[in-house]
Amino acid sequence: MSIGKTIKELRKNKNIKQTDLALKCGLSVNALCQIELDNTFPHKKTINKICEALDINPYHLILSSINEKDVPKEKREVFKVLLNLLLN
Repeated sequence: MSIGKTIKELRKNKNIKQTDLALKCGLSVNALCQIELDNTFPHKKTINKICEALDINPYHLILSSINEKDVPKEKREVFKVLLNLLLN
């Protein structure tokens, strides 16, 4: 998964409209849409604002947006454990 798709999924899981999240983050709806479509990668400040608005830790967002395939084979077990701890 990508960071944009993860943001969109988390937003939808929390039943937050794209317009509402954009307003909470001080972004235009178009800017948030471009992030969610992975056409642009958000700056660190923007990631922090989005995480604050979604009431999640930035590490949650980052780890959730990484696929197991993105992690070297020898580190996948540790990745699974960390992801499980963070998400549960």
